[in-house]
Amino acid sequence: MIAATLAATAVGGLSVPMAHAADHHALKQKQKQAQAHVATVKSDLDDSSAALQQATKTLNDAKAKLATAQAHLAEVNGQLATAQQVEAQLQSQLQASQAALTQAKSDLAAGQDAVTKGRDAVKQTVLSTYTQGDPTLLEVGQLMKATTPADIVRQLNYGHVVATAETNTYDQLKAAEVVLEVRKQKLADATAQVATQEKAAADHLVQVQDLQQQAAAAATAVQGLVTQATAAQAQAKQVKKRDQKALDQARKKEQRITQQILAAAAKHHRNRNVASTSGMFVKPVAHTYITSPYGWRIHPIYHYWGLHDGDDFHAPCGTPELAVGPGKVVSEYYSSVWGNRLYLDLGTINGAQYTAIYNHIPDGGYKAKVGQVVAEGQTIAVAGTTGWSTGCHLHFTIMKNGTAIDPMTVLR
Repeated sequence: MIAATLAATAVGGLSVPMAHAADHHALKQKQKQAQAHVATVKSDLDDSSAALQQATKTLNDAKAKLATAQAHLAEVNGQLATAQQVEAQLQSQLQASQAALTQAKSDLAAGQDAVTKGRDAVKQTVLSTYTQGDPTLLEVGQLMKATTPADIVRQLNYGHVVATAETNTYDQLKAAEVVLEVRKQKLADATAQVATQEKAAADHLVQVQDLQQQAAAAATAVQGLVTQATAAQAQAKQVKKRDQKALDQARKKEQRITQQILAAAAKHHRNRNVASTSGMFVKPVAHTYITSPYGWRIHPIYHYWGLHDGDDFHAPCGTPELAVGPGKVVSEYYSSVWGNRLYLDLGTINGAQYTAIYNHIPDGGYKAKVGQVVAEGQTIAVAGTTGWSTGCHLHFTIMKNGTAIDPMTVLR
């Protein structure tokens, strides 16, 4: 919205002030809504003890850490599985290369043997040449001795066979030497490939081992956090049970006081008739606003659908709390749930008995005594944060015939 406002300022001409004002108003409204939501959540937490709030926070923190640890473990296990697959591939390739290296060594040995045999054959040929004479010269000599055409043909064939055999011997040696060089190169390539793959496999093995250690550490962390979360859950359950017991006891006491007020009203109160009960009382705090209204809601810790039986008014510590109407202070006592409380009997109006209850008053915060008759607007207490409270405020309740009603239906 701010970006849109800036853009409008750049191109909007004379319409800018109006657009800017509208956007600013919208932003302020959203800010107020956000602040009210935060205040409501905080006020809702007042319906539980600090011990339960801390236990719940500890449990939520443990759950969050456990979820993070579990996600990390899953991630590491995934990386480990991938790394192990790569390791298997590298080992397979290395085995194939080692087999190729073994074959290259065998082929080289065979090539060397072939060259050795070829060289021996050439040596024999050379030796024969020196001892028996050059086949070509021998062939010419034999021709000189020939007496018939048949002798000439026979001698020529013999000389050709001998010369061809020598040529073949030399050619075989040359071919064997070429093959030997090729096999030497293959052996060198195979050796280098095996060395490279062995290094790659060794480096990757280090990575796999590191991931295995990480996985083991992550699994240990998860186990530890599971233990912590389980302990935190048990602690939260125990504190919640203790809170529920305290709340039940507080409500029973409240019911007893309410019944006493109703009984007294039946005996002594005079009925006061008004044209309308709407707006017949002033607000219990001047110049304030509601941070959490009366109504049904999901409790942020207990997670049950329950009634927030009053309005929470913004009231910093020490703020005067006013009598919403003329009445009599009938009870002041401490509750571990609502802190210091004050009951103001407002009398019988249009046939119904009304009582105002002020909660979370600080120690020493009462400004009127039990039995004291007070006037509308008179300071009877100051705001505090005793009992189940996360900060100074006034939790204000109006009872009609012993049942909590929405205070705003009778406040002005």
